[in-house]
Amino acid sequence: MGALIRNADWSASPLGLPKTWPPHLCTTLDLISGAQAEIVVFWGDDYVALYNEAYAPTIGEKHPRAFGRPARENWAELWDDLEPLLADVRRTGKTLAAKDRPFRIERRGFLEDVFFDISYSALRGENGEVEGVLCIVTDTTERVLAARTLAESEQRFRNMADHAPVMMWVTDPDGRCTYLNSAWYDATGQSREEAEGFGWLKAVHPADAAASERAFRDANAGQYPFRVEYRLRYADGTYRWAIDAASPRFGSDGGFLGFIGSVIDIDERHASEERLRASEANFQAIANSIDQMVWATQPDGFHDYYNERWYEFTGVPRGTTDGEGWNDMFHPEDRERAWARWRESLATGEPYRIEYRLRHRSGEYRWVLGRAQAVRDDEGRIIRWFGTCTDVHEIKLAEARRDFLLALSARMLAERDPSTVSLAVAEMLGHHLGVGRLGFGEIDVGGQVVRVERDWTGRPGMVSLAGEARMLEGFGPRIIDELKAGRTLVVADCFEDPRVGPEFAESWNSIGCRALVVVPLHRDGMLNAILYLHEPEPRRWTESDVLLAEEVAERTREAVERARVEVILRDLNANLEERIAARTAELQRAQEILRQAQKMEAVGQLTGGIAHDFNNMLSVIIGSLDLLGRRVAEDDARSRRYVDNAMEGARRAATLTHRLLAFSRQQPLSPEPVDANKLVAGMSELLRHTLSGTIRLETVLGGGLWRCNVDPNQLENVIVNLAVNARDAMPNGGRLTIETQNAHLDDRYVARNVGLVPGQYVLVAVTDTGTGMSDEVIEKAFDPFFTTKEIGKGTGLGLSQVYGFVKQSGGHVKIYSEVGLGTTVKIYLPRHTGEEDEATASAQPAGADGGLELILVVEDDESVRRVTLDAVQELGYRTLEADGATEALRLLDMHPEIALLFTDIVMPEIDGRNLADEAMRRRPGLKVVFTTGYTRNAVVHNGVLDAGVRLLTKPFTLDELSAKLREALDEG
Repeated sequence: MGALIRNADWSASPLGLPKTWPPHLCTTLDLISGAQAEIVVFWGDDYVALYNEAYAPTIGEKHPRAFGRPARENWAELWDDLEPLLADVRRTGKTLAAKDRPFRIERRGFLEDVFFDISYSALRGENGEVEGVLCIVTDTTERVLAARTLAESEQRFRNMADHAPVMMWVTDPDGRCTYLNSAWYDATGQSREEAEGFGWLKAVHPADAAASERAFRDANAGQYPFRVEYRLRYADGTYRWAIDAASPRFGSDGGFLGFIGSVIDIDERHASEERLRASEANFQAIANSIDQMVWATQPDGFHDYYNERWYEFTGVPRGTTDGEGWNDMFHPEDRERAWARWRESLATGEPYRIEYRLRHRSGEYRWVLGRAQAVRDDEGRIIRWFGTCTDVHEIKLAEARRDFLLALSARMLAERDPSTVSLAVAEMLGHHLGVGRLGFGEIDVGGQVVRVERDWTGRPGMVSLAGEARMLEGFGPRIIDELKAGRTLVVADCFEDPRVGPEFAESWNSIGCRALVVVPLHRDGMLNAILYLHEPEPRRWTESDVLLAEEVAERTREAVERARVEVILRDLNANLEERIAARTAELQRAQEILRQAQKMEAVGQLTGGIAHDFNNMLSVIIGSLDLLGRRVAEDDARSRRYVDNAMEGARRAATLTHRLLAFSRQQPLSPEPVDANKLVAGMSELLRHTLSGTIRLETVLGGGLWRCNVDPNQLENVIVNLAVNARDAMPNGGRLTIETQNAHLDDRYVARNVGLVPGQYVLVAVTDTGTGMSDEVIEKAFDPFFTTKEIGKGTGLGLSQVYGFVKQSGGHVKIYSEVGLGTTVKIYLPRHTGEEDEATASAQPAGADGGLELILVVEDDESVRRVTLDAVQELGYRTLEADGATEALRLLDMHPEIALLFTDIVMPEIDGRNLADEAMRRRPGLKVVFTTGYTRNAVVHNGVLDAGVRLLTKPFTLDELSAKLREALDEG
């Protein structure tokens, strides 16, 4: 402004030169020159225009020519409008103010409508009169035009909103609702007064109002879009679900103006969504309840749903297998095949079906059956794919196992040699399971040495373990215990398994055995074979691996044994005729042995019966002679000689019957643990007296000899009989050897000797250097009454007695002889397996006459009873007699003073044993002595006298009777 004043030509101006201007004008100009407000001064009657720099842009091209010139020159286009305003201020002196005062002005070369906020005030001179007008203006054209545009826009908005099919609303920055369209009022029945501000919340369901208001206020404070669903009350009082969504409004300056939003009735959609959610919940419940993995995809195959079974099976986080993410779940070998089949189904719409391996949460790949069907709309377009994955791993393993075992069986049958069988098994199972080394080994009876014919290796650098070695020692004691207990050994890593230990783990690792499976095979309770699988690196063995190995192990042993049998059969067939002939001969020998045994049994039964009758007769004879001998006067030598000769004959006859009973195995035995070495050594003096001076006696006693369970008295008789036979076979002298040793009779030996049991025996062998026997003589040597001696030189019962005693004792006797060289008789007696304490014989009471005790004699044979009564009475005892059990029991009841019951065993109706049992039931403590001439009865079983039984065998002498009765009566 200062420059304009200095440079302007004021000579033609109504104001004149500036120095002539009134002081108050100059003061006013000084005041407005630096002001920021747009100010113009119209001075004087010509309204000369003077303005500051802030005003210049307001008049556009009129500046600077308008400065210092009358207003009518440059405001001509609006002078008719402007001049009255200025004139009124000069005339009245009052200030004129207006907002958005319209003017039509030319300032850019064309007329335009502009708007100003104006404040026109009077400028007074020194005399107080108004000399000019001070105009402060603000160009509001842009704001007015914008407001007008906004109003027009709002009008259009309201018109549009009122005709919109949805409810709409607008708020101010404070969140107060300033507008709701007619649809809101029509729907809710609210008035404008009720709805504007925050009144619209009263139309929201009380249960939803608080949450809806909170959502709106939070969005208003944060100036971000919001969306809320609530139930809206309609004019008829019903509530319907609506969705209220809004976005913030901002002015051109970025200022927040409030929200504009809409309310849409979604009651039907909400009901549909509820039904859909219920349907989805039902689908989820069904999909999660079935024992299969369920999945679904979009029409293009994009996977977007899996049920709970999928995540339980795979163990992956939810969502990680959406889309093509499930591709990583396939086994690498199945991936391309499975996707190719899936792409084919997507292209053709055909059902999807394939088997592949899927990664389990354990890290193991398991076989599954994948199936899917397309779901189509009414027009046949695919809208979804629904599929399942069924775990068929066990079925696939079973099928693979079946196929493998069938192939393995065929291979086993094709192999003929045991070593190639085991190698074929190792190779097939090794390939099938993918192991480093596999073999089959057999273990010796000691349980230590393992023999491997051939094994299979499937890794470079893996060495074969074929051959014999003490492999089990390298396993470690705990591992050996596992195998011996029959438990399959499974080790994933020997360095991590506590059963192995560091020392043995290093040993395992050195032979390429970091992980292993060993299947133990037992027979008769002993470990006799193993199947081993070795891996040079750690390996987690599956249950199916172990089960297959266990089954193959058993099959391998069977196949190897079958192959061995076939080899034997092939060898057998090669010389079958020879073997058949040998077997036939062996069978004939066995039949001959059986016939001989049957013959001996029949003869034994016959001789036993004969011996019984003889014993009864001899009892009468010996008893009578014994009584007669007591009545012959001492000086009657001739009578005494006759009695002694008769008694000697009777005794020899009794000896024959005892030998007959021994042959028939019916003599009563009292077996006890016997040391045969001590017994033979103790007989040396007796045998030397029995033998002639030309015969040398030798004994060879075995070291560590077992005890045998026999009757020692009878064994002594047997040895004496054999020594006598040997003496008779060496009339010109020779050597007699008695030898003892331990012996074991095996199955092969027993098979050739009927009735013999395999096991441990004590051998007593008597060998002479005499004349020997031919085979024909050996066959008949044990027959009773068979003898090669001259008449009168022998009875033929010596060897028969030996035979009967040995067989009755559970043993075996065999003759080996060559004519002219000598004979050996071998006696095998069962080993005593009980306690080793040697039995001690109880002292036998010396024979003595009895006292006055009453003895009941029971005998059914009258002759024997008569002699027995006389003998008992001769000994000084009182007697009662009975011919049977009935009479005996009656006498026992009548005579409580009876001290001893002396009864025969073999009686009609009730035998002696049953009589004794009943008598002792009635009379506890009653003493009993049995007598019999035949031992196959109730007091002798298997040739052994029953415990606690006192038996006096017929025939007996008076001294023997006295000793037995006194022994029983004196027993405590």
